[in-house]
Amino acid sequence: MNHVNIGFAGTGRIARALISGLCRKENLTVWGYDKEPAALKAVCEEFPVRSCPSLEEIARASDVIVLAVKPYQIEEVLEILKPYLSEKHLLVSVAAGISTEYIRKHAGESIRVIRAMPNTPAFVGEGMTAICKGAAATEENLAFSKELFSSIGRVAVLEEFQMDAATAVSGSGPAYMFHIIDSLADAGMKCGLTSDEAVLLAAQTMLGAAKMVLTSDRSPEDLKHEVTTPGGTTEAGLKILNEKNIRHILQETVTAAAARSRELMK
Repeated sequence: MNHVNIGFAGTGRIARALISGLCRKENLTVWGYDKEPAALKAVCEEFPVRSCPSLEEIARASDVIVLAVKPYQIEEVLEILKPYLSEKHLLVSVAAGISTEYIRKHAGESIRVIRAMPNTPAFVGEGMTAICKGAAATEENLAFSKELFSSIGRVAVLEEFQMDAATAVSGSGPAYMFHIIDSLADAGMKCGLTSDEAVLLAAQTMLGAAKMVLTSDRSPEDLKHEVTTPGGTTEAGLKILNEKNIRHILQETVTAAAARSRELMK
């Protein structure tokens, strides 16, 4: 890969996770801008990031600009950037619910845009990022972005109409998993475990189960049946999950999150 200058418009949580992964790569120079000087200073002190005093300077310094601001801030940021953007720039947006067409509308129709939805496990190098390309973006831009986000975990290349579903499953998914871990741990404590013991057992079990799914050619359903002995403890627990219709609850959860993502769509 040729040397690339990557600028971050915003240095919040997801930006910091991505920066931590990128700093392990060669042939990259990372630039950062944040409207909060203290936030930018903290990032520059923790990582080899070069500080920019303005969005204008980010545009001048960068080939790739990561739009890492809140969705409601995107329009304002693009209006500032627009006079300094050219066909050399690739915009990569991690703002939930913001379409590539919306970005091109405010940045210029010829601007190449990649839309991405990472998640918070990126902080430990186990992120799941869904990406898609805008109308002006090329397959080369898509491949570059896939490599970019591979530095913080796994990447799925999707069509843009699938991004709401990805937001609901993987973007919001860590919160669902944390809730399940917390619930399992709470139940373990009620059955006699200490808090630390219960959290460890629940969290490591989820991690192990997930790894089995990702490294096996068997479906989650098949793996479930392999753990379940007729008349055993697992069957007794699964009986409750089926009676309470946990599958339907999770389906409703994802559907609600996807609907909210569509509402945010610009």
